[in-house]
Amino acid sequence: MSDVPRTDEEAASAETPETTEKTESTAAEATDENNSDSTFGRTWRLLLLAMLGFVFATTVLQFQVEGVSALPEIFVSLYVVTVVGYGVVTDSMDTRRFRIALYAGAVAWGGVRLANGDTSLVTYALLGFGAFLLTRELTFTDT
Repeated sequence: MSDVPRTDEEAASAETPETTEKTESTAAEATDENNSDSTFGRTWRLLLLAMLGFVFATTVLQFQVEGVSALPEIFVSLYVVTVVGYGVVTDSMDTRRFRIALYAGAVAWGGVRLANGDTSLVTYALLGFGAFLLTRELTFTDT
């Protein structure tokens, strides 16, 4: 080793093999992450599309069986699925707006069940927890 200062080109060419390997592996990991993100997003979108199709098919069947009296429950089911689908597609499930819409859907779902005469624990849980979470979200803001 000499005490002569090296230029930037000399310093760059004198990189150790470990540093070069780390740089290459970091670039490969970043590429893998980008590919897995797009695959992950595509998979979630396909699952979401399947869920929307399933809910739509069951609402059509429910309307055929129960008639017009099923419309409130059909609208609430489609609303909740649409809100969740919007949150997944736009990656906004952690926003305040999404939570308010989801909690309002839970309250509406419980209200429709109660109006149809269902007095089970699930109905009261949807109403109670949904109302609590909706009130909390509307009352307390993040600072």
